[in-house]
Amino acid sequence: MKLRTTRNLFGLPMLYWGLWLALLILWMGRFVTSFLSIYLVSALHIDEGVVGTVVSMYGFGSIFGCLFGGALSDRFGRQPMIIIGEIGAAVAILTMAFLIEPISLGVALFVYGVFASLPSPAIAAYIADVVPAPNRQRAYVLQSWAINFGYAIGPIIANQLVKVSYALMFYVEAVVMVAVAILLVAFFREARHLGLSLPKPGEARQERAGDTAGDTTDNAPAKVSMARNYIRALSDGPFMLFAVLMFGYYIVYFQSTSGLPIAMTELGMGTGEYSILLTINGGMLCLLQIPAMKLFARMGNARVLVAGLAVTAIGYAVQIFAHSWVGFAFAVVLWTLGELGTFPIATTTVAEMAPADARGTYQGVYNVLWSVSIALAPLVGGWVISGFGGRSLWIACTVVLVIVTVGLALSKASRERGAARTLKEINV
Repeated sequence: MKLRTTRNLFGLPMLYWGLWLALLILWMGRFVTSFLSIYLVSALHIDEGVVGTVVSMYGFGSIFGCLFGGALSDRFGRQPMIIIGEIGAAVAILTMAFLIEPISLGVALFVYGVFASLPSPAIAAYIADVVPAPNRQRAYVLQSWAINFGYAIGPIIANQLVKVSYALMFYVEAVVMVAVAILLVAFFREARHLGLSLPKPGEARQERAGDTAGDTTDNAPAKVSMARNYIRALSDGPFMLFAVLMFGYYIVYFQSTSGLPIAMTELGMGTGEYSILLTINGGMLCLLQIPAMKLFARMGNARVLVAGLAVTAIGYAVQIFAHSWVGFAFAVVLWTLGELGTFPIATTTVAEMAPADARGTYQGVYNVLWSVSIALAPLVGGWVISGFGGRSLWIACTVVLVIVTVGLALSKASRERGAARTLKEINV
């Protein structure tokens, strides 16, 4: 007798939990990018301006990974994109351990960015495939919790590794990525063996209130047109407006791993102080994110986003006046509170607006802007700090966050109409 994804744990299907466990392990070992700026400045003695350019190559690579990873997952399936991404990223990060020249490091970071970001839209679409619509907010919050738990533990591990050797940090991340890829291959294979219904490329599911995602028929799904899905996403006004506004937020957010460590270094602080801030950020998210789920459900996605952005703006405003570790720690506490619902609610919002057979493409386009911000944030942060100082950077970040907050509040109705239209199309 064929089993289905109605086998649940804590209200979510088993197909979700296998991926969740892999993400938890993966993000405990993804710490190189957080320490990359310090590594390039302190260990390789590369000029700060050049460092910004080198680090930005990761973001430029991510643009291609997200853009094609989502569309390819719609066409060929989520699982291949996830596995290929992890293996490719492991090879690239291992190569970087042996490089010392800025140009070669930039090329390796570009390749790493392509493969490391390839799974991101596929993972987001996979969750929407296997989790029923009413439970997706919880699923994305728990996914974010797994990432944040790893993000909290990772800097502690990395800080111990760099005391032995910076190269060891690269080796360990590569090993973790390979281990996660093997775990996922085994999980997907076992799921098929047990008869659990894995999502098929291009497969649209009924998602009325009583339906369960993942209950599939044996009919072959229609072939997906990648070009058509790109056109659908790029011509979707409410979705593109939302993506552009979140792009502004991400430019600011990624200053936490680009501008912040440089600004702290200029003030005489090092990897120890910076790693503690990262741990505070990840630790708070781990402790508060799950308890906050019920509050998020009552507030609704739009209110959570606006409230989160407003608190984040206050946190960056505090950094304008921070000149010591305590000041930065207080700012981190504030913008971490704002971050609690921002990432999972934003991903949930994209999933609500995306047609079922274009979920990967929508998540890919959305993640492209995320990747562009990864590329631009180090350039912007390094340039502003070099020319005007850290205080000017935090002033600019605060202004951008205020604009994004107002924009999200004013565009709430258009997002809700877009989600309602998509739900109507799925239920036809």
